Amino acid sequence: MKIIVITENESNQRLDRFLKKLMPQASTGFLQKMLRKKRIKLNGQKSEPSTAITAGDVVQIYFSEETIASFRTDSTKKKLDKNSTILDIIYENNDLLVLNKPAEVLTQPDKTEELSLIDYAVDYLIKKGDYDPKTNLTFTPACANRLDKNTTGIILVPKNYKTLQEVNGAIREDQTEKIYFAIVSGKPKAADEIVGYLKKDGDKNTVTFSEQQTAPTDKKAVLNYETLESHGDYALLKVILKTGRSHQIRVQLAAVGFPIVGDPKYGSRQVNSRLYEESGLKSQLLHSAQYTLTDMKKTFTAPVPPVFEKALKRFGFKDPFLSEK
Repeated sequence: MKIIVITENESNQRLDRFLKKLMPQASTGFLQKMLRKKRIKLNGQKSEPSTAITAGDVVQIYFSEETIASFRTDSTKKKLDKNSTILDIIYENNDLLVLNKPAEVLTQPDKTEELSLIDYAVDYLIKKGDYDPKTNLTFTPACANRLDKNTTGIILVPKNYKTLQEVNGAIREDQTEKIYFAIVSGKPKAADEIVGYLKKDGDKNTVTFSEQQTAPTDKKAVLNYETLESHGDYALLKVILKTGRSHQIRVQLAAVGFPIVGDPKYGSRQVNSRLYEESGLKSQLLHSAQYTLTDMKKTFTAPVPPVFEKALKRFGFKDPFLSEK
């Protein structure tokens, strides 16, 4: 039998979800069956899968250590590249780590074996002593928000489960304000709002935009932009994101004729090819510059990265943060 005392990092979640995180190789049906047969108990009693667990609760699992070990993920540690970019930390306290993500880095792991920002963040927190995987049975620090691989800017990494719940709740309840900077081709208006619906193709990992909803699964998407500067065929935009959808800014700006410079999926191939040949540009010029958690009264700001700064000089634009003042 294994006895587990629930800590703050495991509290305030359903018992079945805790068990699934603890033993991810075990099926949900199997775990529910073990609860019914009292092979798993909460505080010495039979409990329903939906029972909420809190700090101090005791979970008894009447399996051998070998069986429990077989149900836990075989964790093959990724080797971190010692030559990789050091984390750009914008803000940190006991509960939250805020990073400025560089271009060409995944926010979190995908189907490939490529290292992601969260891999480096977790390694940093372990070395710093803020996270111990041996004592945290089901909680691992994760990114509360996401950015596309070639988008730069603010990523929030809660250090504990309570803060993760708070930040996720703020995102889910639209208690956030997000500002991006983008360099686009075309001549946009001084200011405008783009409203429509996005349809995602999961197989191709692409999104299409339409002004009207064509299916119940289409997601409404709203953003506002303001043109900070415009020179020739290029413009520097401040984008205020009203909804957080996959590829939203990239798709919506492209749909109205102002594709983001360097965007390989929704941008202009002709423009991108020319800029790649002239300056080696291979990342879209889209930067998450400011993120506010309104209820928590916290605002985080990320300066533009070198690739964006270089592009600003090339097109004759000022640093957008200076333009804001």
